[in-house]
Amino acid sequence: MAPAEILCENEITAAKATTQRFYRPELDALRFFAFLAVYVCHSIPGNAVAAASEARSFWAQWLAAVKDAGNFGVCLFFMLSAFLITELLRREQKKFGRVHVGAFYERRILRIWPLYFGIVIAYLIAGRYFPAMRIETGRIVAYFLLTGNWYIALHPWIQTPLRSLWSISVEEQFYLLWPIIAGYGGMRVLARVSLVIVPVSFLTIFIVSADQTYAFNTVWLNSFTQFQFLAWGALLALVLHGRIPKIDRALRSTMALAGITLWLVSAHVAQIKRPGAIVPQWKFCVGYLFVATGCLLLLVSLLGVSGRWIPEWIVRLGKISFGLYVFHEAAFLLVDEAQKHAALTMSHVAFWTDRHMMMTMALNKIAALGVTIFLAALSYRFWESSFLRLKQRVTWIQSRGV
Repeated sequence: MAPAEILCENEITAAKATTQRFYRPELDALRFFAFLAVYVCHSIPGNAVAAASEARSFWAQWLAAVKDAGNFGVCLFFMLSAFLITELLRREQKKFGRVHVGAFYERRILRIWPLYFGIVIAYLIAGRYFPAMRIETGRIVAYFLLTGNWYIALHPWIQTPLRSLWSISVEEQFYLLWPIIAGYGGMRVLARVSLVIVPVSFLTIFIVSADQTYAFNTVWLNSFTQFQFLAWGALLALVLHGRIPKIDRALRSTMALAGITLWLVSAHVAQIKRPGAIVPQWKFCVGYLFVATGCLLLLVSLLGVSGRWIPEWIVRLGKISFGLYVFHEAAFLLVDEAQKHAALTMSHVAFWTDRHMMMTMALNKIAALGVTIFLAALSYRFWESSFLRLKQRVTWIQSRGV
């Protein structure tokens, strides 16, 4: 080992021994909530949303709103990610006088790429033998190039086990430059860039939503639309500057309820994720502002909550939330196939008026959730953990352990 490498390794070891660990278990709980929102969204049949546009049933309308609002769990994931990463970068700069850009990329690769590329390769191979998992070459290539969101925006949306992974492309695009900006410009420049990203995002929403026919999809999948949630998370970390807000439980509950309400308003009133809805450009902008505000309220409402108020099992599930997000589409497919082989077919036509259909669908999705948790736990224990241990070697500010 070269002297410079020995010096670097010794420096990291000393840093681990003297640097205060930064870990907020309540944010793992929020990660699990974000996953559940997405899971509920994907669990409700799409034709329920389509029919809700014509149905006069109150419950049909609000079931569609819950489905649409569940999408915003992705935005919460983005905000959480940027909040935590920016806070760690801020602490790293404060402790060592600089941000270690190369180490950031190593950590990112070791955390995200093994599972992400592993599942893409798995689906590529499985598609050769199982028609239900077959994905066209262009889509696979886009996922490998971390441009999956752009590919989906420019091509018909199809039901594939990889459909949720477009969000990984958005995050990796954002973090391509984020550590470089932090490393060479510092936290002040990060704040300025974040403040620029927000209006650019709303300008993007306004321009892209002019094509009202597909705006619910093209606006959503546009990287610059989603970058605002990462920017808001970064700004929150920089404004708090390591402080944890002291808020009483009643106000926290009110903030969380307000955040969820804003999501539902964006979904039901602004209809920014409703297929076929004709939404004015200004309403798209207001809807996304409500989503961002709702995410901020949810994040701040839980930040600083005592660990004794959060069940340990929720924190544990939040810890494997990346795997939960990655595997839930595969779990849907596996359970559906098992149901077909068991001759338990079901129809979703007007399912909200048929108790048997509703019960069958609910049991199907509960089973899929169990399979999702099982697969994610296995992945974390036997696949991701080995890479996470390697990640610790290039971690300057200790956060959650393996």
